[in-house]
Amino acid sequence: MSSDNVIPFRRPDALSKFATSSSVNRRYGAADAARLSAFEERYGIHFSDRYRSFLMRENGLDYDLSPEGDQTVVDDDRRDRFVLSDINTLFGIGNGHPYYDLEKLAPKMDFHDYDFTPFAHVIGLGGDFCTLVEISGGRYDGHIMYTDGELFSGFREAGIANKSTDEAVDYLVEAGYYSPIASDVCDLIAKYARFI
Repeated sequence: MSSDNVIPFRRPDALSKFATSSSVNRRYGAADAARLSAFEERYGIHFSDRYRSFLMRENGLDYDLSPEGDQTVVDDDRRDRFVLSDINTLFGIGNGHPYYDLEKLAPKMDFHDYDFTPFAHVIGLGGDFCTLVEISGGRYDGHIMYTDGELFSGFREAGIANKSTDEAVDYLVEAGYYSPIASDVCDLIAKYARFI
């Protein structure tokens, strides 16, 4: 897909608000469309149009979000803020940073194995190797899941190889390895923007 075909980010005000906030330590500019396609082909994955649009605008963010927030917020917002404050990086592709560039990290990411979950690609990283992954395919297509990094080794041999994407995601959610956090990357960024 060329950059001309990338759909506009659904909530550019949320991305601009978050990316330019004092919570963000580093921005990386725009990704190269050909590099994104080459990465997808190399690992047999597919970026959603919304995630591709994020990469074409920011190509990764390094940030800190305090887990503390307004104590009057509803429980879902409190849970989301706690989970999202655990993540401190949204990766880029070809941004040149030794720790925030998936071109450099993917070959050695033991905490995320594209062979184990070919229907999910990592988009962010936090403490204890917890990650954010974007699901490709099935009824969860485009959804962002938070993974519990401490559980990774126990699920590596989980027997999901013969399951459909939906069956595998359902199993990983039920078992506690995946936790749904956003309906897509636009929803994810909107949540971050709400918490700054």
